[in-house]
Amino acid sequence: MRSVDSHKKPALPDWHRADIKAALEKKGWSLRRLSIKHGYGAGSIKLALRLPWPKAEKLIAAAISVKPQQIWPSRYHANGTPKSGRGERGLGRYRAKNSTSRVVRNVHEKAAA
Repeated sequence: MRSVDSHKKPALPDWHRADIKAALEKKGWSLRRLSIKHGYGAGSIKLALRLPWPKAEKLIAAAISVKPQQIWPSRYHANGTPKSGRGERGLGRYRAKNSTSRVVRNVHEKAAA
């Protein structure tokens, strides 16, 4: 029996953070140096490896001469625009934790009213 989604292309996986760091090193960069050069705190741009941050993703991609959507295909539409979130990005544990706490807070606010 064929699956309904058998005709879809498999999604390209995002680059592993070690691969991103290695590509930066090959070009003579580190995440720390890239952060400082662009006026951010020393460890700031490192957050883009874990969480979507289009500005930092563009800086990293430019440093290794690729497009951000090539490194993080799950974070970008086919036309190159960043996905906005709220179900588009699939942030996993981070999104679930924050959305749950927001729902719980709203329930308590409504109960108090």
